[in-house]
Amino acid sequence: MKYSYLLILLFSLLTAGCNKEWEDELFVKDVAFVKNGVVPVYAKYLSTGGAVTLKVPVVLSGSTENTEEVQVTLELDTDTLQNLNFDRFRNRQDLYFIQLPTSNYSFSSNTATIPKNSNLGYFDLNLKMENMDMYNKYILPVKLVSTSKYGVSQRRWYKKSLMQVIPFNDYSGNYSVPGQVKRTEGNEPALTVPNRTAWVVNENTVFFYAGVIEEEAYDRLKYKISARFNTDGTITLTANDPAIKFKQNGGTYTVAKKMDDVQPYLQRTITTMNLDYEYEDITQPTFPLRYRFTGAMVLERVRNTQIPDEDQQVVIDSDMF
Repeated sequence: MKYSYLLILLFSLLTAGCNKEWEDELFVKDVAFVKNGVVPVYAKYLSTGGAVTLKVPVVLSGSTENTEEVQVTLELDTDTLQNLNFDRFRNRQDLYFIQLPTSNYSFSSNTATIPKNSNLGYFDLNLKMENMDMYNKYILPVKLVSTSKYGVSQRRWYKKSLMQVIPFNDYSGNYSVPGQVKRTEGNEPALTVPNRTAWVVNENTVFFYAGVIEEEAYDRLKYKISARFNTDGTITLTANDPAIKFKQNGGTYTVAKKMDDVQPYLQRTITTMNLDYEYEDITQPTFPLRYRFTGAMVLERVRNTQIPDEDQQVVIDSDMF
């Protein structure tokens, strides 16, 4: 009998101690950026005079329901950007991230509201694309500084967002390159070209680096080639620096769209550039080497037709760029 009493007493103590624990907050309630740290933010390029508005989300953590409005405030965080540049690139200052100029952005307000009965709030970021040369890498560094309730996350990176702003158009992205580069003189074997990133210039123009030039080379600006996609299916190529004696022999493009066979809500867009151009490698100016590129550059984009275009601007796979 005494064992039965002991079991009953133990059960009573356990049930009393565990009574409705799920109704209490199990974690710390605080506010953080949904996308923190270094975050690629993609915005569809809009011509001069226009602005694209993106939503920058913040989240209230915790296990219990939010019962009142929470006001969240942010400000610029230039110190973190300086530390990031040195930690990542050391003395390669030509690769440093540049703080996005104030002429290229504004927040509708530096305060966002997380509504009652919700854990999400949004800052409206208005971006202007004019005068952004994507030879540079632009970052908008911000941090959360205060809230009306609960507080800002104490975890370092959760309260900071370094948004790398990357405009895109219908032709920008990461191209695979089945085409080849070959010396115009001699019998040297053709060189395999690594993937080329095409960056936005305007709605119908992108730029990339010629031939096999490394995309992070010190002198890459000399080999910057702009490609304008014309309405008649041709491409006009121009060089940034006349010293490389650039010559275009041909240039056309095609765009093909199809729905995915397995996931029919996904639309695949294949853009193919067929190019023929020549340039000189002037790494040693007294002994320039002339090269010719012939063949294709191919870009594949995948779009979820069930999601609005403006929502996909932030979630595009960074491997595409």
